[in-house]
Amino acid sequence: MSQELAKENSQDMQIPALFNELKPLLDKVETDEEFFEKEELLQSFEKLQQCYDKDYQRVAGFSDLLFGEDIKSFGERVTVVFTEWEEEGGGPSLTTIVAHALEQFDLDVNSPCAKAAFLTAILAEIPNGLQYHGNEHYRKVLFHAIRLIATHNRFFKDTNRAFSPEQILLLLVSSCIHDLGHGGGDNLRDGVYTPGKMEQEAFDFAKPYFEALGLSEDQMKDMETIVFCTDITFFAGDNSPCIRMKKIYKHYFWDDEREDISMMMMGKLRRYEDNPRLVLMAMILHEADVATSAGLSYEQTVKETVNIMEERGVDSAGPRTVLAFLREQLGETMFTEASKQLYGKVMAEVIAQAEKDIERGRTTFYED
Repeated sequence: MSQELAKENSQDMQIPALFNELKPLLDKVETDEEFFEKEELLQSFEKLQQCYDKDYQRVAGFSDLLFGEDIKSFGERVTVVFTEWEEEGGGPSLTTIVAHALEQFDLDVNSPCAKAAFLTAILAEIPNGLQYHGNEHYRKVLFHAIRLIATHNRFFKDTNRAFSPEQILLLLVSSCIHDLGHGGGDNLRDGVYTPGKMEQEAFDFAKPYFEALGLSEDQMKDMETIVFCTDITFFAGDNSPCIRMKKIYKHYFWDDEREDISMMMMGKLRRYEDNPRLVLMAMILHEADVATSAGLSYEQTVKETVNIMEERGVDSAGPRTVLAFLREQLGETMFTEASKQLYGKVMAEVIAQAEKDIERGRTTFYED
């Protein structure tokens, strides 16, 4: 047997074995029961273990979309896959998507970070039926994060800008937890905006598991920071962690000196000081978070827009909503090279189509 085949077979056995290894930890760790009942977690765990083989085959069926080189038809093909997930009652489990990523990126399954990725994929399957910020959103964000990492590392192969195995794992973990326990809406409560409130709660929920697995303080702080910066509340201006992170990114990667970056690096964002790699990771996570809504197809953008507005109790989503999101919140652009390749062209097409809809008098997506 070749060394490569022996390694592959060993990994095939190791990853499913993580279920048995991690179950005692899931039983032992005490967390905030506002998010879930322990029995609910254990029931979800049993279901994931039972459907692992079947779901893994589903993931293998779209592996080329995660690790292939197709750019031209990527958005159209992913729209088809996400539509199939919707029609089938949900996509394959996050545990199988993480398992496939561990294999394809050739990551050490026995490392604490790899175990954290598998464990948080289990946590992200605790049922959350929100119309937008539910389990399917977690699945889509993980999907995009994997493709962005693969595209980025292909683009920067053999350079110091490629993500290391540890950085890949931290991004996988952060993708799984970024909206964990989301309760709907945004971080505005009773007229008061609290930056990164739900994002911080998501991290705090997962933190006891990270500590039990032995992750380092630096690893946890890095993930806390990039998850915190997925708060894109558009009306918050520079109070929005994501807006501040983007300005720091422009400083590091676009040589934009128009802002006093020291003012952007307050609080948790102080970890970005002299740390452009962490800013890049934050941007990849953010772009994975918005990619389904912004850069696959107009059809998918319409679906995501309707879902998030209805989750907020608003039934008037239309092309102006799309333009407000893409222009006011995202600035009509993607930032990283990988995201520009994968989503940039479609994003421009979505904006153009929304403008056409407005010109012909369409006000909501509930009209024919």
